[in-house]
Amino acid sequence: MAEGYSERDPTKENAMLCRILSADLASKELAELAAELDAESKPRLLNVETVERVLMAKLSARALLAEKLKFLRECSKACEEARRDARYPPAVLQQLPKVHQMIGNYGSLSMTCTELFGHDSVPPDQASACLQSMLERRELTIFLLDAMANAMEEPDQIAAIFGPFLNQACFRLKGRNLVDQKLEEFRLIADVSATKGPLAKLLVTLPAFRPSTVQAAPNPFLGMMAGASGAVPQPGMGWRLQSESLFGWILSPTCIDTALYKEQSARSVHFSRGLASRSRASVESVQRLLRDTVQEVLRQGSSIVAPLLRAGEASRNAVVGWFAALVTGSQARTKSANMMDQGQGPQGFLSMLENAPVPLEMQMQMQIMKAQTSGFATSGLCVNSFWAILELVKPIKLPQVTTLEPFYLLREGPHDKEVIGGFLEEPRFGETSEVEATKEYATSKGHLKDPSKFPAQIFWLAIRAFHVLCVPVMKENLCMVAAAGFFQQKNPAVMETALGEHLVYEAILGSSAFLGDLGTFLNLVMAFCLGAAFPEKAAEFAAGKVLGSVLTEEVSPQWLVLPSCILEDIVEVLEIVTSIQPPGKGPSELFLHLDAQLLLLLVTFILGNGQHVKNPNLRGKAATLLKGLTANSNYRHLVENSPVLANDIVPGCIRVFTAVEKTKQSFYDIRMQLKYQLRIPIMELFERVLPLEAHKKALKSFATENPDEFLKFLNNLMNDATMQLEEGMDTLIEIRRLMREGKEAELTRPAASSVAEDEQTGEGTDLYARSRADPKAHCKQYMQMGHRTISTLWSISREAPMVIITKLNVLQQMLHNCLNSCLDRLVGPRCLELKAPQKGQVSDFEEYSFKPKELLQMIAEMYVFVARADKEKVQKTITEDGRSYRPKTFQKAVSILRREQMISADMLQEFSTFVQELNDLAESQEAALANVTVPDDFLDPIMSEIMVDPVLLPTSNTIMDRKVIERHIMSNDDDPFNRADFNHSDSSELLQASATR
Repeated sequence: MAEGYSERDPTKENAMLCRILSADLASKELAELAAELDAESKPRLLNVETVERVLMAKLSARALLAEKLKFLRECSKACEEARRDARYPPAVLQQLPKVHQMIGNYGSLSMTCTELFGHDSVPPDQASACLQSMLERRELTIFLLDAMANAMEEPDQIAAIFGPFLNQACFRLKGRNLVDQKLEEFRLIADVSATKGPLAKLLVTLPAFRPSTVQAAPNPFLGMMAGASGAVPQPGMGWRLQSESLFGWILSPTCIDTALYKEQSARSVHFSRGLASRSRASVESVQRLLRDTVQEVLRQGSSIVAPLLRAGEASRNAVVGWFAALVTGSQARTKSANMMDQGQGPQGFLSMLENAPVPLEMQMQMQIMKAQTSGFATSGLCVNSFWAILELVKPIKLPQVTTLEPFYLLREGPHDKEVIGGFLEEPRFGETSEVEATKEYATSKGHLKDPSKFPAQIFWLAIRAFHVLCVPVMKENLCMVAAAGFFQQKNPAVMETALGEHLVYEAILGSSAFLGDLGTFLNLVMAFCLGAAFPEKAAEFAAGKVLGSVLTEEVSPQWLVLPSCILEDIVEVLEIVTSIQPPGKGPSELFLHLDAQLLLLLVTFILGNGQHVKNPNLRGKAATLLKGLTANSNYRHLVENSPVLANDIVPGCIRVFTAVEKTKQSFYDIRMQLKYQLRIPIMELFERVLPLEAHKKALKSFATENPDEFLKFLNNLMNDATMQLEEGMDTLIEIRRLMREGKEAELTRPAASSVAEDEQTGEGTDLYARSRADPKAHCKQYMQMGHRTISTLWSISREAPMVIITKLNVLQQMLHNCLNSCLDRLVGPRCLELKAPQKGQVSDFEEYSFKPKELLQMIAEMYVFVARADKEKVQKTITEDGRSYRPKTFQKAVSILRREQMISADMLQEFSTFVQELNDLAESQEAALANVTVPDDFLDPIMSEIMVDPVLLPTSNTIMDRKVIERHIMSNDDDPFNRADFNHSDSSELLQASATR
């Protein structure tokens, strides 16, 4: 008797096996087996040891493969039913795996070795066709398939028999969408994946899993769109992976791709009309339905992706490779020509809709055409695929961030290079030579020696997917929000289309589940970036225990190799989610999932490290982001109390204020509005933090330790203040003139046909339309900016007057070009131009945000602040201003301040005394110089003032006063006479050498 048989119940085991195998020892079919048992003096009872003989007899009696497999399918099904039958004791049920394994073995033999049963051999294609036929008749179970595949030893046999059958099963999912999710077909593939056995491993090798890379002929029309070269770009694989592969079919169901599904799309069904009258509750109810349905699609996808990742290294690499190929094949989405807004942002999108004859519906249809011809995936699949990748990143915790390989982009392995994909061409934070040197460094240190780990692979894949699959879709959503608002009154049809699109985008991009996964991922990325910049502190950033500073001049090798788009994408996405949030609704839910300290540290790092982040536009946007964050109590608490932030925010703001001076303006920005707009939040940050003692201390320390940087910042601040107020006041005067002359029509934004020909495009549209505004809006904008800039200069003058007076050229710039000029304009001879147009008429100051009283108060107090540091130097410098200084103007300012009681009594007394002494000094100087003639050689060639410290410029050999050239290079790093490069960092040594000669 077999070992362990005595512990089993023979009768129960016999009953179970008779049921499973449809066997009866009294039947003619099993007469031979019955005789053998009789000869061995054994009872006529089936047991595990006799199962093979029963199967042999049963299968030998069935000549056709289909009959054999159908019988085994019934046995397998009965085996599964018996497992849940309480009539059988545990000792009997424990034999079921052995029984099922034998069923699988004989199923395998039935397809590969039918000679064993006395029948003709069956070719693999016939066996596969038989399986396919049984699948169509729903006669197959995954338990039998898995058992048969496990019984086969040769991979080629498995591929030949099960491959065509599984490939066809995959193709049955083609056309899956949000309404028809083909759940029965899906269930089979999910069951195959869940086995994690030979079938799962075979699945990722099938043509249906990943189509051949052989491309179709490129569309010749793409060459016309690509540029004058006429080169026809090769389509990417993204569209084919979406429309011709298993994961593409699984992840395609979406509520977003309206133009792809047309009348069956979620927007057409739920948000096609009447949106203006729909309640928010009604809209949110539909969005919840859509959100739940799409999340179910993602859960279904995970039920296939997750087990395939655990099915072995080859299977895992195939799954990661599919996602990597989708990202690489869709990277054309990041090119301006393929974006909904043509790379020009929401304003460009609105301009296109307003001026172009192509309606919004057609624009969306053209996007689908671009996807097909250029070969990138549609927005819906991109979002679903990115979200699926986020789910794979979720298990990586912050403490693991030190293992995520900053040098990953330097790897050369074929699988790693597939994951890296297009990031090889992305600009890095370091120059090409620095990246090459870093590669040698990483190799010499052994960082690339060991094979990469899965967490690092999936993390880098997620970073790429964020750039290619997520950010462009979020930009599309932003465009729809902008269009819905812009056309609300102008074109209700366009408004309804745009709003409906936004609502289906919001159903996914605004869902708590998506934002939670996105926040978790961004926390990893932020900690990773800071760790790459400070390798020795990487663990501290991950643990949230950072000390010291995030400002540094040293650039680590780990930082140099990172793609610069990492930070650009983070800032842009946070900017988008902030801008689309409805007024009064509070910050986006995304900020609840972000680590506040990591975000503030990263933003401060971007602000203050020009050696690491060289894009001034990005640094300016980071300042805007930081300003917005301070409105949130959690973030504001950290800004006010974190020692690291208190030490670094003000220096960072100063540096980025100077950096945006060289922001690359778009061709349409004819008035440098972008530069000014980037600086406004920086000045608002100063206003918020400078009253705090820790930040005030940081300002003074920076001004003392970095005087050149601080003075260049002041110079830019003063230039802005002067230009903005002059522009605002001149525009106000011009508006009044037009109104006085009855030319109110000219107070509107000019039509494209009325601007000069050289400012029109070939199609007759206004080239600078996005930079123009009607005079009233223009006046108000510049008045507001000028007031903001003067207010910031006032705060700086109060906190750090000593640094201002240390550099004569900066003091001169502040007094002559800024304070004297503004004071003269406010209360000097031209002040009458700013009064109300007619006597008794209501002042228009409030309409244009012009606050002359506040401006006069701040200007007067700034004179006092700097005079407290060195009154004699300040007064002497003022009197040297032959253009704006007038004794009567200063005296008039005192009278107005006293009359209007706009200033404290102590401050008024101090300013009054300052003015009296100033005017007395000017009178005595004028008398002394009355009969003095100065030769031209002694005058500076630019300012026509007596040179105090003449120097020879090394490039143009021009002699000029040191303070004048130093003031010039604070704004322009060149020689003013030949525009040769000549910056502040090397000017000191050159000028001293020249002066010596």
